[in-house]
Amino acid sequence: MKISVIVPAYNSEAFLRETLDCLINQTLKDIQIIVVNDGSTDSTADIIEEYAAKHPNILPVYQENAGVSAARNNGIARSEGKYTMFLDSDDLITEDTLENVFAALEKANADMAVFRVMRFGFGGEEYNPIVEALAKESEINCFDKRLLWNFLVANKCYRTDMLKNSGVRFPALKYSEDGAFLMQFIYKARPKITGVYSAVLKYRRHTPSEGLSVSQRVNLSLAEDFTQAHAIVYRAAQEALGSSKPDYLQEIIYKNYFALITEFYRLLWNGDDETLAFIGKQSDELKAKMTPETLKKCQNAVRDIGKPLFSKAEIAENPIVSVIVKNCSEEFLSALYSQSMPVFELIAPQSANAPERENVTVLPDKGFSKEAKKRAKGAVKIFLSGKKALDLRFLKIVSILKKSRKFGAFPDFMIKLGALLFLKIKR
Repeated sequence: MKISVIVPAYNSEAFLRETLDCLINQTLKDIQIIVVNDGSTDSTADIIEEYAAKHPNILPVYQENAGVSAARNNGIARSEGKYTMFLDSDDLITEDTLENVFAALEKANADMAVFRVMRFGFGGEEYNPIVEALAKESEINCFDKRLLWNFLVANKCYRTDMLKNSGVRFPALKYSEDGAFLMQFIYKARPKITGVYSAVLKYRRHTPSEGLSVSQRVNLSLAEDFTQAHAIVYRAAQEALGSSKPDYLQEIIYKNYFALITEFYRLLWNGDDETLAFIGKQSDELKAKMTPETLKKCQNAVRDIGKPLFSKAEIAENPIVSVIVKNCSEEFLSALYSQSMPVFELIAPQSANAPERENVTVLPDKGFSKEAKKRAKGAVKIFLSGKKALDLRFLKIVSILKKSRKFGAFPDFMIKLGALLFLKIKR
């Protein structure tokens, strides 16, 4: 058996068939497909049995619901291929990915491969630029800082005997467990790593209507798991490096801060005050470990939001952008409260049925536009229809343009048009 692919599945009926089809139709046929049903309550089990009955290389595994980490660990124990891969039950790989990965590993006599990632679904299609660069490398150093910026395990392939003998397994966490596993394996096993540019993981991003994925939700439990996972990575790196490479350890701290802000703070409207306070506390602890150079990098990374405020009430009183609308469609509100730049206020007329949130101001319909402009507190005042969804980067681009010396003096309507033009070009 050349490659074993482990697919953890929990209530995956919506996408599991597509994922299994992409594996069955691989140009490399000498593969084992291990599907671990993690106590699903929908038709996931029926789908697994249906496919296993037709394809003898599919191994169904059943466990009580214990989470994705336990499912992947269960799969590792049953892996029989020379190499092992992981694929989530809603993601895909291109049809020649396994063949190209196997060939690259054999040619380089490598223990681990890294290949490209294309995000698709909600937000459109785009390739991860960091992984694009890594995938072009014939040999990747275990302490290459770029590996810290791609914690996904599904765009990697691992030599099975090295993986099993390392003793490294996925920790019982619900967030960033993949990063804790990946980096511990790299630090402990010190594998020879090669890039594979001809192989592609297609990573699905879900729309809010499909239900938020783990990476799109914000709650205290996930934030705590995130913090614990990154602490595992930092401790493992310290153990592997000792007092050498302090710049590498600073990169881990910076990455932790960047991810904390990006994956939690920027989605603050989907969380509660307790979670926001926890994020603030963790942010302060990370900054206390930073050198002046790392701290400056952090400040540059959040220039669109300025100094993060860890209180929704405080954010509502100090918005960077005032969004003024006459309508509040569900599609618009869903995109607005998923913006990557969350420091905004929403001003709407009574007839718009605006949501009751800390940053929402409702005004009478009569004389609305004039009064809204008068009441707006943001440095930029943007008038929108409120009928269609915004690109999730829209307010971030607006903020950056406003703070730019080149564009800061422009009228707000020109900043809005500039942001729309920029996003159109980027698409």
